[in-house]
Amino acid sequence: MSLRGVFLTLALLLPHHFVDGILLRGDRGRNSTFENASLTNSSAAAKTSPLSTEHRPARIYFLFMAVDKVSNLNVWNAFFSQAPTAQYRAFVHCKLPQCNTQVAGSALVAVPTVPSYYCTDLVSPMNQLLAYALNDEPGTKNPADKFAFISDSTLPSKPFSQVYSTLAMRTGSDFCAFPSNEWADVPGVGGLEMAVKVHQWVTLNREHAEKSSIMWAKGELHNFMSKFKMNWQAYVWTNNSYADNRNFGCLDEFWHMAALYGTLSHVDAYRDAVVSLPQFTNSPLRVSASAGWQGACDTFVVWAKYLNTPGNNPFAKLHKSLDTVSIPHGGNSQRPGWWDTISSHGIRALRNSDFLFIRKFIDSPRLADGGDFAAEYTRIVFMM
Repeated sequence: MSLRGVFLTLALLLPHHFVDGILLRGDRGRNSTFENASLTNSSAAAKTSPLSTEHRPARIYFLFMAVDKVSNLNVWNAFFSQAPTAQYRAFVHCKLPQCNTQVAGSALVAVPTVPSYYCTDLVSPMNQLLAYALNDEPGTKNPADKFAFISDSTLPSKPFSQVYSTLAMRTGSDFCAFPSNEWADVPGVGGLEMAVKVHQWVTLNREHAEKSSIMWAKGELHNFMSKFKMNWQAYVWTNNSYADNRNFGCLDEFWHMAALYGTLSHVDAYRDAVVSLPQFTNSPLRVSASAGWQGACDTFVVWAKYLNTPGNNPFAKLHKSLDTVSIPHGGNSQRPGWWDTISSHGIRALRNSDFLFIRKFIDSPRLADGGDFAAEYTRIVFMM
């Protein structure tokens, strides 16, 4: 197969295209195309230095999703204290007023709260954050800007300089795709229509951030949960398999991927395929019953069911490097695992991992060696 991509356009209704038998299509008849459009964007990106333009250097926008607080805010303050102001902005969407009070005076700027609902709509606050970030310093932007979503229980596992250089040098967006039995599917004409499930904590490039903001405001795919009959059946870990028409998950785990790349149509559950997606870090995407973790997983998290998924599995690699006292709780089918205790050895394992961010941490976890967690975490991760 020749190298081909798909490029979503908001302005034109374009004809359907197939990649190895799979149709990539957008919502409401808006379809995907590739070739000249995606090649032009790639060329433009290649000619633009990610470190500077005539306006300003590339900027990382850290977009926090919080309920009542940002856990371990003192560690984040230490992280941002190392950062040149021109290279970052940090915004937070707080669900409850006490969160706004907590972050006042920190590096995090609170945006106005919008209604949100666990699972069925956390995309509204995500796109509220995007809207404010995109309007930061109107008239100045850099194509290499990145927009990284961060949970209120996350910590950085690298110094700012390393996070910045890693994200700014990537041209695409980082989506961490779940193993394929988590993808959603419904019967379609000529096969299945399928939506790829990804971690909520995506990192978008500027082009994708702008498109997402526009598409959400226009109402695109607000009906995703009903269209794919999400969570209509009782969930147990043994009844969720590839292409079975039983779909589980939340809007925030599907919307940005489906909005930007469309859904996969004409999928044959018994035939593997490979789809090249432009500006998708670590493309192509493998469409197969045996597909494991794919894309770029910036944030470590423990989902016990998939911790030991065969194939490329960065989660298992880090988990195996932890000493016994630093192994996080395993979580369950609805909630990922978490740390309430970790050792200095465990913190070093996080620092040496392939991940940029780590979750979930309770606020002020216990340091198994004794001493202050925030001070030791800051010393090992940011200073060593």
